[in-house]
Amino acid sequence: MNNAATLVPSDQIIVAYSDGEITAGQISRALFYANSRLLAMRLYVDKSFATAMPGYAENFYTLMQWEMETFVTPFINISFLTRCSATIPKLLHDVIAILVVNKLVDRKPDVNEVLMDIKALPLSVNSATSDEYDIARMSDYFNAWWKENLGSCRVPDMLPKSSVQDVMELVEGHFSELPDHVETDLLPYMLTHGPRAVGNSAEKDDKLFTFK
Repeated sequence: MNNAATLVPSDQIIVAYSDGEITAGQISRALFYANSRLLAMRLYVDKSFATAMPGYAENFYTLMQWEMETFVTPFINISFLTRCSATIPKLLHDVIAILVVNKLVDRKPDVNEVLMDIKALPLSVNSATSDEYDIARMSDYFNAWWKENLGSCRVPDMLPKSSVQDVMELVEGHFSELPDHVETDLLPYMLTHGPRAVGNSAEKDDKLFTFK
């Protein structure tokens, strides 16, 4: 059995749908955008005194779930459906691990423990070995909920519904505003393992999955 991994070119179409398509490079950028959002959140929460307020941890957990469902889960699911392994940045990987482990241990996770675990994650923003894609100091992020007083805000009003296409537009805007020194052409490609998984398309269409 051949389990060798093959690099997927960044322009490889992974998903095609009625209104467009998503390439491997776009999925890679989407996950690094999600990582950038989490880093911005982590840096802000680290200095916030509001985290000790009653109700903060519960609202933080709810918004973290929204963050994952909006900016992370769709792209990981697409990778899974096409038998691809997407490169996940370290902070994003660590946050996913915290959320998954706490959910596995208890169907009703300890939200205070989740908050403390995320606050305890190490940061390398200012180190010499910092990932150059850890761009957290962008001036604006869509629905930057971490800047709100989560102890007293109305969370249902902070959970906008966003499609994958909406997210891709945010990702494109984010990368267009990155500082010149960030070499975005070096973003990791995805990896594919074994035979391609094909939906309603044929291999000759040069797509891994097609939705109708």
